[in-house]
Amino acid sequence: MLYICITQYTYLNEATMILAIIISLLALSMAVIIHLFNLSSVAQYLSKDSIGPASRTFTFVVVAVISQTAIALLFSCAYWLGETAGIGTFKSPAEFEDIFYFSLTTITTLGLGSIEPTDNLRMVAGIESATGFLLISCSASHVFKSMAQNSFSSNQG
Repeated sequence: MLYICITQYTYLNEATMILAIIISLLALSMAVIIHLFNLSSVAQYLSKDSIGPASRTFTFVVVAVISQTAIALLFSCAYWLGETAGIGTFKSPAEFEDIFYFSLTTITTLGLGSIEPTDNLRMVAGIESATGFLLISCSASHVFKSMAQNSFSSNQG
């Protein structure tokens, strides 16, 4: 009887882990698409010479922050979906605002730890943190490229 309970628990745990991986990869894919679309759209718009160098850099930063916030909201929905699907919960009772706060601190890799996911929901947090690091690096690359172009054009004039 004990063996059957342990075996059923193992299968259930594996199933929830697979579901956590699927939710994490879907959120990751959507986050990368959203972020790259936003940055590419802004880069294309700002490639016109009608915009000053400082405005170009400022616009990149603002769009990157808005994009990161939208992606934190996307991952908040992934946590909610994971909780609803039963792959985990949070150690203390968390409303959606708390989950969004947790998502913001996770995607920025700040990780304050005042709210913690449990069970396989932790996998979503790990993927979100890695995604945040990747997307912050991507944003920084675009900002530095914009600043370098600004420096190059000001040296030419």
